[in-house]
Amino acid sequence: MRLKELSIIQYQNVSKNPDAYRLWLSIDSFQKQIEYLRANKFQFLSMDDAIRYMERKKIIKNGRPISLTFDNGYQDFYENVFPILTQNQYPATLLISPLKVGRSVTIGTTQVDYLSWGTLKELRRNDIMIGAYEDSAWNINDIPEDLVRAHIVEYKNILEDKLGEEIRYFGVKEGVPNPAIRDLLIGEGYRAFLTECPTNRRPDLFAIGRIQVDDDDFNIFLTKISRTYLFFKDKKSWKYIREYSLDKLAHKISETYESLRGRGPH
Repeated sequence: MRLKELSIIQYQNVSKNPDAYRLWLSIDSFQKQIEYLRANKFQFLSMDDAIRYMERKKIIKNGRPISLTFDNGYQDFYENVFPILTQNQYPATLLISPLKVGRSVTIGTTQVDYLSWGTLKELRRNDIMIGAYEDSAWNINDIPEDLVRAHIVEYKNILEDKLGEEIRYFGVKEGVPNPAIRDLLIGEGYRAFLTECPTNRRPDLFAIGRIQVDDDDFNIFLTKISRTYLFFKDKKSWKYIREYSLDKLAHKISETYESLRGRGPH
């Protein structure tokens, strides 16, 4: 499986509001990241194509493959991210709890609105994949198993009923499903389970470790999309790599490698 050759990015939210992007990412930083990926010929894949690539059913001839995912389903996605994606014709995957659609939440001192059903339908018509999202807690292992099992079934049914199409992806902020939850996901027809790296396990469609990007530091972003980061990101040794800042060294190694190949940053 080619999971080690594909960067799947996990964004939480992108905002113009300084109070909000202290928690997530500023729109300027996101724009800079997209410009870098475009200039360096990254190939943006939908989640369906990303899965096919992992399974060696799709070939990427030029550039490195990357797939963008966005958790929570906030209105900021439609206002700040969607125009950039549509301008460049880049696909992405949005994960949302159907119980939050059309509502709002206060985070710190900032009120953040969730997307409406009408907006979700518009996004879907414009190459944005919609998936279910478990947001009862950050880590799936901190949620009672019976609640997770109920949501796996319920969220899929609600989203499919409202959007009129199959829901193939289920996401969480962190954590890997146990064997019983995994079996339920497969039985309900989900194609993959999206979480955050490190998963501390071999590549698996039902434990896809996404690379979280939530820092305005551009060098950290370059580190996280490097080949060296991809190589180490799900290994059990990752906690020690982070503890001793070896992830920053990973970026330097990757940058040197790309420069020697004549493909350094533009």
